Amino acid sequence: MATMLKMNRNRQINLPSSFISLLNLGEDRYFKAEIKGNHIVLTPIDPVERVFSNQDLHLIEDTYQQEKSSAKPVKSDWVKKAHGLH
Repeated sequence: MATMLKMNRNRQINLPSSFISLLNLGEDRYFKAEIKGNHIVLTPIDPVERVFSNQDLHLIEDTYQQEKSSAKPVKSDWVKKAHGLH
């Protein structure tokens, strides 16, 4: 199964509902993201697989350090908008 996806301005990609249903995915699922050549591979991680190895923890920390300088603070207006609490 294949489809075309568009990244939005927040660097997010929405998976088609057919993918979600086929793989029985729900909210708050974790995915392992890998670069293989010119491909991004997303692999759903089962809840029992959430025990991270030292290598995973270092990768998480490295990613956090790279991104934190460009992160924008979350303000109450954004939280209200995100949760439909206008």
